[in-house]
Amino acid sequence: MPTDREIQVRFLEWVKANTHSTLADELCLLLDISRDSAYRRLRGDTLLTFNEIRKIALHYNLSLDTFFQTSKSTVLFHKRTINETFTYGDFLKSVAESISLVGAAPSYRMVYVAKDIPPFHYFQFPLLSRFKSYFWLRTILKDPKTLQQPFDERAVAPEIMETSEQIWKTYRDVPSLEIWSDETMNITLRQIEYYFDTQIISREQLEALLSELKNMLDLLSKSAEAGHKLCHSDKKHIEFGKFELYHNEIEIGDNTVFFSLGNKRMVMKTYNMLNVLTTTDEAFCENIEAYIDNILQKSSLLSHSSEKARLQFFNKMKDKIDQFQVRLLPPRHVGIYEK
Repeated sequence: MPTDREIQVRFLEWVKANTHSTLADELCLLLDISRDSAYRRLRGDTLLTFNEIRKIALHYNLSLDTFFQTSKSTVLFHKRTINETFTYGDFLKSVAESISLVGAAPSYRMVYVAKDIPPFHYFQFPLLSRFKSYFWLRTILKDPKTLQQPFDERAVAPEIMETSEQIWKTYRDVPSLEIWSDETMNITLRQIEYYFDTQIISREQLEALLSELKNMLDLLSKSAEAGHKLCHSDKKHIEFGKFELYHNEIEIGDNTVFFSLGNKRMVMKTYNMLNVLTTTDEAFCENIEAYIDNILQKSSLLSHSSEKARLQFFNKMKDKIDQFQVRLLPPRHVGIYEK
């Protein structure tokens, strides 16, 4: 059985690995101790008090249960919920920071199992980006200001649009793998239909949204073909981060994001559409990694040279948009007595 000293050294190494901080300097400030005292604690020469352990765990937002693995049947998640003190704008900024952190790591893997199209892609198309933020603010978050605002160019604050664009610019540099199903686009189509049926958006706005959605699919198809992310506004066709896209014929149950940073893993799951649960629980992350590997074995690669499968998939998506548009906007026929 390890000694108290060995457990403490292991604990502080775990804290440092999960925070990427200069721990000695931060312990001086956090525990109000000298630099020499901080190093004595890092070496295990001086044992931490219960209060010091508590301060460290709270300051770095780390779970002691995760470190000690007290229960193999319990998984601890960090909850990030949008509320009065953590606004939608704060949420978007935290997403940008999280992706920046992953992108800065020397070795990493990012996998997005997509029930809905990953929002990063919407954020490089102004109208789709505005629509998604407006929908989330008005219908999901019941934001009082947005409830009174019609859907137009002023529907979403400029700073939110800017942060959304920044998220895309950060994500485009991060190598990633995405798994889509035939149902992945349906959530956005249902949102558009709901707003059209309730007269929140006009016929012209609906047509413009569907046109931009097709443009997004065309760009994603080209990105999959290149094996790299491409930018809609870039006329030079610069290739950004590596992009792998897979098609799975089984409906995906929820949005799951898996990160692997060297020998560390992290899983993010959405709930209530926007809120996020995050965990680094080893057993849970290993289970999700095995789940993703199993899905990949049953999926078709759409990237690189998989031309036939890629064209079939994206043509099916665009046909779905065409059928959707005809259903909501049947062609106008001119009567025999009309001129």
